[in-house]
Amino acid sequence: MRSTMLILLGLCVATPLVAQTPQGDAPAAGMGQRRFPPPPDHWMTIDSLTQTLGLTPAQRTKITPAYTALNGVMKDAAARRQAIRQQMQAAGGGTPGQEPTAEQRARFDSVRAEMQGFQAEADQYYGAIRNNLTPDQQAKLDALPKPQVMRRGPMGGGRPPQ
Repeated sequence: MRSTMLILLGLCVATPLVAQTPQGDAPAAGMGQRRFPPPPDHWMTIDSLTQTLGLTPAQRTKITPAYTALNGVMKDAAARRQAIRQQMQAAGGGTPGQEPTAEQRARFDSVRAEMQGFQAEADQYYGAIRNNLTPDQQAKLDALPKPQVMRRGPMGGGRPPQ
């Protein structure tokens, strides 16, 4: 009876621990690397933004073109990331744990520059939205996650840009 109780207690403790392991933290099969999901292909809905910032109908109308353009940039960047990912997979990708070749590093730098261009465009539209807000609304916007078209940090094992 006592051993049955210990087994049940062990299962009750172990099951929640396994369930709490984040999916993104598990190493990729046999690779020993973490796989992080790409940034989303959209920022947030206009309804969420309106509610969070307390936009007036006039403000909502005024920021809608910049908001729509920002989400367009996010979608374009996501489509480009997917195309690049497919090209790299078709080309063999690379060997985990090995330094990238000079050719691969040049490709990573090219992709990084392209994504930085998308990010600059998204930042421009974000700024246009911010400029149409009151100081109180700007503070609320600043507390929200900024739209990101690329992960910050190194690609291909390189150092982040200084």
